[in-house]
Order: sequence, then C-alpha cells, then structure tokens
Amino acid sequence: MCTHLDKRGNVYYIRRRVPIDLVPVLGKSEVSKSLRTRDRDEAKARCRLEDVRLDEEWAKLRAELPLTEDVTCRGQWGPFDSREAEEAHDEAEAAYSSDDRDDDAQQFEEAVARQVAVLDAADTIRAARDSSRNRAQHAAQQAIAKAAEKGAPTLRDVVPSWIARNAPKDNARGRTEKAIALFEEALGRIPLVDLKKEHGAAFVRFLLDGEARGFGRKTAGNHAACITALLNVAEKDALIVSNPLDLSFDKSIGAARRGPWTEAQLSQIFGHALFSDRMESVEHWQDVQPSDGRALLLILLHTGARIGEIAQLRRRDFQVQRGMTTINITAEAGTVKTAESERTIPLAAHLLADPWVSAWLASVMDGSRPDDPAFSTMAGRTRGPGDTAVQWFNGFRKDARLPLGALHGSHKFRHWIRSALAASNIGDATADAITGHAAQGSSGRVSYTTITLAVMLDALNTLTYPKVSTD
Repeated sequence: MCTHLDKRGNVYYIRRRVPIDLVPVLGKSEVSKSLRTRDRDEAKARCRLEDVRLDEEWAKLRAELPLTEDVTCRGQWGPFDSREAEEAHDEAEAAYSSDDRDDDAQQFEEAVARQVAVLDAADTIRAARDSSRNRAQHAAQQAIAKAAEKGAPTLRDVVPSWIARNAPKDNARGRTEKAIALFEEALGRIPLVDLKKEHGAAFVRFLLDGEARGFGRKTAGNHAACITALLNVAEKDALIVSNPLDLSFDKSIGAARRGPWTEAQLSQIFGHALFSDRMESVEHWQDVQPSDGRALLLILLHTGARIGEIAQLRRRDFQVQRGMTTINITAEAGTVKTAESERTIPLAAHLLADPWVSAWLASVMDGSRPDDPAFSTMAGRTRGPGDTAVQWFNGFRKDARLPLGALHGSHKFRHWIRSALAASNIGDATADAITGHAAQGSSGRVSYTTITLAVMLDALNTLTYPKVSTD
C-alpha cells in the first residue's frame, strides 16, 4: 500500500516529505509529482514504484554526503539508530517526569541510567545530523558562489528562464521589467548570491514611499510580487539556495477605490478648450495632435473602454454592421486584458450626432489605409499607443485642473458608464458585454448570455451624457 497518495481534482499525485537531513541538499521539504492517472488502482501501483525510486535516490544522495561522525551510538544496552534514540528520548522524558516511580531504589537507578544513556545517544545523533546539514548547506553555497564568479547573475539574468517557465504575455513582461528597474533604482544591480534579508526590507520601504514613487500600496505589492516570482525561479534554477527576501506587506492599508467622474469633473473635461473651436491652440502633450486626443476622450466616455483598447484601434476597426456604427476591439490590433475584452461595441446616437465626431469618423472610415492606426500621432513609437495615450491624458488632466494620481485616471470613464448603466436599470450582462468585464467580473457570477449589438446600442442610447462645449 502506498501511504503517500494524494488526489488533486481527478488526478492522483505522490506527495512525500523529504528526509530532514536531505532538505538542504534538495532545497525543498516535500516532493509532489503527478502520477498521470485518474484510476485509483493504477495510481497505487505507480505510487509504490515512485516510492522505491525515491528511496533509491535518497540513499544514493546520503552515500555521497561526506559524513565523518559515527551516527550509531552504543551503550550498555546496545546500539541506537536515530529513530530509536528519538523515540527513547521522548519515552525517557515522560518516565522521568512521572510521579509513579518504582519504590525499589535499584530499579529506579537503572531506569535513570538508561534515560541518561538514551538522551546522550539522541543528542549525539542530532549533532551529527546538524553537522551533515551544515556541510550540505555550505557545499550548496560554494557551488552557487562558483557559478556566480563566472558571471555574477542578477535578477535580469533570471528573466529568460522565467519567460520559458511561464510564457507570460507582453504586458506581464513589461510589468516585470518595470519591477526590476525599481529594484535596481532602490538597491543597485546586486548579484543574486549577495542578496540578504535586509535588501528585501529596504526595497519594501522604497516601494511604500508613495509620495516619492507616485503609486499606492496595491501597485507596490504588484512590483514586489514580480521580484518574488523571479527569485523563486532563481531558486528552482539553483542560482540561489533559497529566496532570502521577504517582500510581504498589507496592501489594503489606506487603500482608496476608484470611482466615476463627478458631474463637476465632467464639466471640466468637456468644457476644456480641446472641445471647442480653439482646439488647435491646445498644447500637444507627448506630440499628440489635439484631434486624436479629442476623439479618444469622446469614445472613452461613450463606450467605457480601456484607454489602451481605444488608442490601438486601426482604421479598419471602425465599421458599419447591421446599420450600426461600431468599433471592434481585438487582440489582433494590440493588447487586450482578457478573452472577454475582445468585443464589438456600437457607438451611441449621442456621439454620432456630434458634427465634429461625424467628420472625424468619415475621415477614418473612408476605406483607405485600413491597417493604419486610427489615432496616428499616438502610434509609431517604441512604447505602445496605450502608454502614449496615458501620458497624453496626464498632461490634459493637469491642464484641465482635474485631480491627479492613479485613482483619477482614464479608468474613471469605465466607472462612470457602469454607474450610468446601473442607474438606468441596465442588467449586468449587458454592462459586462459593453465594457468587456471578465465572466466573473462586477457581479461575481458566470454568464453565458450573448448580448446582441442592438441590445447594447439600446442600453447606450438610454444614458444621459454630459454636454460637450463647442464655444
């Protein structure tokens, strides 16, 4: 019978603790391996075979350890191995502390003598184990040090292995690069083998200096998680013995939540010169043409889309379907957050009734250059159009005297339209379809309903949108 059988979902695993003297050698305290079967009888047979293989592997490892101590202790009552000594140790301690001692003095003295011998044996074996552990740990550290001398690997050298193991998307790679840059800004480029616990504490202090960093605890936690993920890969690749940094902290302290734009803030946005006949006099933040910025904000207001989803649209993504003017958000155009983010959204009648928008759409949808970016001055840079759009909006936001900070970014358009749809008694499924929320998004339930373009358009047309100045 295999006593190390474990079931996860429908698949059986072998799960077995690593002997304590081999933990420093293997760098882990437990072995868990899929048996690749859902049949219990087959799993038992494979578990027994895996048990034998592990026993042989561990015996070979022990034989290679340079032990010099005699870990078998002999006394008046014969040999004790480590297991017997520890069991006798526990029994002796219990007997010695008992109030029910034998009245016969001779028997009591023999009992005490045996207790002392057993305790001595157990202590000797523990010392041998500790010595073995220390040598194994020292050998591992020496091996790592030798590898480090060849190239002194740092966090950046772990990235290729992290990518190979996890196949992260481009946005995840970008977040990791940002986290590494912050780590190096705080501590410099430190070889992995030189990292110590105090470096982790210093990096946490650096991340939590919100005034200097410009982001909150949640973003700080995301950066810390990226560094932890890299160090875990470094441990798996034997570049370090173990992850020495503790980057954990409470991300919820003082956390504020995003909300929708207020009526006063919407008046500041759409009463700005950008939405007037003086549009061309507006500053070209990030070298973005005011016309691109104006169209961007109007579409964000009327769709609740993410700023990157709109900024990366191509001319071909503006279409007429079943008599409705629509935009198609797809992974083909750029980055999307989830599978649900790929969607088609109809443009509300309120937006199409704007003469300036009507003329802008006519120029974009004239059939020429279909693969060109719709927002041409936000594209064609090293960074993506979404990043450029964010930086442009930061400039606009400051000029419009809107609140600054991460909680007052373009995402507030999404919150505004979700709130407006809810106030108009539009169901969550329709709101999710419009804004591209994940299946278990705002309401926490799974939805398999297909929402038609007509239903979405009716919902968008029920909303009361803020007045756009044309003065």
